[in-house]
Amino acid sequence: MRGRKPLPTNIIDMRGGTKHTHRPPRDGEPKPPSTIPKCPRHLDREARAEWRRMAKELLPLGILATIDKAVFAIYCEAFSTWAKASQKIQEMGMVRITKNGFAEQNPYFPIANKAKEQMMKALVELGMTPSSRSRVKTTEAPKAENKKE
Repeated sequence: MRGRKPLPTNIIDMRGGTKHTHRPPRDGEPKPPSTIPKCPRHLDREARAEWRRMAKELLPLGILATIDKAVFAIYCEAFSTWAKASQKIQEMGMVRITKNGFAEQNPYFPIANKAKEQMMKALVELGMTPSSRSRVKTTEAPKAENKKE
């Protein structure tokens, strides 16, 4: 599909409705209830901590639902990978010397960079970046229908 990704109706409504878009309102869009999905067991300690931290932030905004479990898990897993790789970079330094005496980039840099890319993609999908939030205007916090799965 070409062009910009379509915005979910709840985001359009938070921005002031369809008067600010040049498109008619969409009918029949699924509107899953806002809830905190159950944290997947395969996530490590760092990813689980990020899951709990961000779920508390997203639930009151009404943008996290059980159906978002996979993309939210991808974000948390990428966050954990990025954090671990960043820690290794801090411990080992940015450059290492090979057996032949040549300087080379720390091998954890590509790992950290790829994890950052994955994080950013998931953050944008979930509306968690400053630019994706900048056009959202709320008058009242959406009510969470379910606290936990």
